[in-house]
Amino acid sequence: MYFMELVMGQYSGSGPTKVWRMNPAAKGVGISMCIISVIVAIYYNIIMAYTLLFFFSSMQETLPWTQCAEEWVTAYNCVTTRSMSLSKCTDNITTNFMMGNCSCTGNSTIDNTSMPLNMTCSPEIKTRTAAELFFYKEVIQKSDGIEPDQMGAPLYKLALCLLLSWIVVVICLIKGIKSSGKVVYFTATFPYVILLILLVRGSLLDGALDGVKFFIIPDWDKLADIKVWTAAAGQMFFSLSVSFGGIIMFGSYNKFTNKVYYDSLLISVMDLITSVISGFVVFTTFGGMAKSVGKSVKDVAEGGYGLAFVVYPEALSNLPPSQLWSVLFFFMLFTLGLDSEFGLMETVLTCIQDEFPKTRKYKSYICVGLSIACFFLALPCTCPGGDYVVTIMDHYGADFSVLILSCIEVISVMWVYGVMRFLKDIEYMLGSKPHGWPYWVFCWTITSPLLIGLLFLYRMIEYSPPTYAGGAPYPQFAQAIGWALLSFALCPVPLVFFWRLFKSFQAQEVNTFTDRLKFMFSPTPEWGPNDGKRKRTLQDNQTKATGYDNLAFPSENQAIPVDDKSSRF
Repeated sequence: MYFMELVMGQYSGSGPTKVWRMNPAAKGVGISMCIISVIVAIYYNIIMAYTLLFFFSSMQETLPWTQCAEEWVTAYNCVTTRSMSLSKCTDNITTNFMMGNCSCTGNSTIDNTSMPLNMTCSPEIKTRTAAELFFYKEVIQKSDGIEPDQMGAPLYKLALCLLLSWIVVVICLIKGIKSSGKVVYFTATFPYVILLILLVRGSLLDGALDGVKFFIIPDWDKLADIKVWTAAAGQMFFSLSVSFGGIIMFGSYNKFTNKVYYDSLLISVMDLITSVISGFVVFTTFGGMAKSVGKSVKDVAEGGYGLAFVVYPEALSNLPPSQLWSVLFFFMLFTLGLDSEFGLMETVLTCIQDEFPKTRKYKSYICVGLSIACFFLALPCTCPGGDYVVTIMDHYGADFSVLILSCIEVISVMWVYGVMRFLKDIEYMLGSKPHGWPYWVFCWTITSPLLIGLLFLYRMIEYSPPTYAGGAPYPQFAQAIGWALLSFALCPVPLVFFWRLFKSFQAQEVNTFTDRLKFMFSPTPEWGPNDGKRKRTLQDNQTKATGYDNLAFPSENQAIPVDDKSSRF
């Protein structure tokens, strides 16, 4: 699908909404991509605000997540570092005596009668690390729930970091793709430098090999769990930004004859390599941490926020000079976030300019206005209850909706527009069909829609709402807001479809059912290659194998509208 979206953008020179001249009834897919990009851009910048706050905190003489506040010690049994856990007491007095100290089991027979003389078991005390409490009690000050009376007011530190993050985004995007493209030269390469440095440093830690083994040796039982594959599919969509519209947008700025086939393969492989390198960086450090506290790697590893803002900062604090490693790590995270934010915002700006061409000369003003609006929309996420808002936006507005949208997208292109016609477009653009084109046809027409459809059905059948840390589901009103957000993101798909259907009854040239199908699904007269030449004739493009025949191509003498991409820069 990554290759498919790049081709769509490069062939037409159009963004995510305008590209659906190829299948006008499916234009709602492009509008939904734009809406989802806005939703993700709003809450993604909150994560970047967390990163900035940690970045500035890393410049202190003592890292704030390495020391416990007084109230944390009494309320949460705060410890500065993870300690080696005691082994459980046994029913053998000699074994207990050799251990010297052991933790109570809760069994009175073992804890009382099996202990050596003058020795008692140690009660197991639940502790929380300073790094964990710093993030949840100091940075986001997480409340106990999402109810209105627990949301609280925006935290000024987070709000200021959020403002700074948006200012940086605006500065980089205000001149369009020309300015952001120059910034990306740095933001796309700098993280690799830091990753390699952290990889070397982590590999030198005692216990790094244990972390590597935990990372590369699969748990075969987990591979049989479909939840793992569902999570992997979601990660793939986010990692490659498929069905967010960004790939179509970036492809539209390519030269018409750019070897997009090799670009898609290279980027996909580099994405895989980057993920593997990142895994080694993280788990070598986790292995060293686990070794130092006498625990297994799985006991110190965490996912989500816990990885970037709790466990890894704690691990970096043990690497002298800890301030340097922390500054480099969080600066790297911020530059990675900038890359994603550029793509999301540029997608929205491109959609606006494609739909309203007169706004192209006001792009700077639109960029500033859109960023200001996103900043204010993101302010609730900086409240103590904001973490729950971010979870709702991610769960309903991005994760679930993208899965639905991708299935509709691939069917609209490959089964309605036509996979053979799509190959003809590639052949015209690149001079030949892609290598192993039968494989691509099989993937586009069978594998992709089938697998995505099955994943969607599984998610619907096994649906579970977001939950609090204790496992309790979010309240009904919060789930209702999530479903409303999902409906808002996807409603353009049916609305545009029925609007096109309604217009077909008003069109004078529509007299039969076949005419109505062609009116709805055949490419419009404006659709065609963005190569600055006349569009091909019907005989060059027409394919009856799949999709509706394109009867929209003009005659040989008709003027051809060509999209001026330069005006979008």
